Amino acid sequence: MQVRTIQPGPALADLVRCFQIVEAPEEATRTLLPDPGAVVAFRYRGAAALVEGGETSRIPDASITGPRGTCRRIRTSAGGGLVVAKLREDGAARLMGVPVNELYGAVLPADALAPRAAVDRATAQVAEATTDEARVAAAEAFLLAVGRRAPDRLVGAAVQAIRARRGCLRIAGLARQLGVGQDALEKRFLGVVGTSPKQLASLLRLHHAVELHLGGASLSSAPYQAGYYDQSHFIREFRAVTGEPPGRYFAAGTHG
Repeated sequence: MQVRTIQPGPALADLVRCFQIVEAPEEATRTLLPDPGAVVAFRYRGAAALVEGGETSRIPDASITGPRGTCRRIRTSAGGGLVVAKLREDGAARLMGVPVNELYGAVLPADALAPRAAVDRATAQVAEATTDEARVAAAEAFLLAVGRRAPDRLVGAAVQAIRARRGCLRIAGLARQLGVGQDALEKRFLGVVGTSPKQLASLLRLHHAVELHLGGASLSSAPYQAGYYDQSHFIREFRAVTGEPPGRYFAAGTHG
């Protein structure tokens, strides 16, 4: 699996964390850690399917994937390729104008974002492009045409604080810092981000531990560096997200 990352242009930097070009020279099944935000994808070659509970379901060539608390297993055909827009935590809410918790765990056709004609046009432009930059430009043009809502400043400040601490903070203390009750914060956060503040914090901390391990830290030291209290705490949270212990997950070599 080959993954190339491209940063968004200034006009989309507040909505998109990054674009990725993902290509599979051979048929492959990847186990993907959940992203902190929703994901918009356009497939320009091959096909892909979601594998769950022993069943497979085809993923639309143009799709939006909502937030989720557990891994997805994606089977990609040989020669497959797609351009992925990884949205910021509030990106889906600002693009769609609906409570993002309604998208939790869902994989929807991209016409949930825009009229079918606009989706078909963008899909064709991505497929006809011959360079990574041209594919990303087509995806950017689609997202820019969707329009956007004003950000929720309170939720944005909460997300920024959680990201700054890589998930290592108490939500009650965060609510006090923002001058709002914890219940009120969690309700607004759920509608804008699709998860609770605690879920986002846990996911970011897990991602940090995984990044540290992939960067060379051992599976015994990475959790401590990422802020876990002990090894069992990390293993428990890792298993809850991936369905298996860290050693087995990384040994399989199918993570993405």
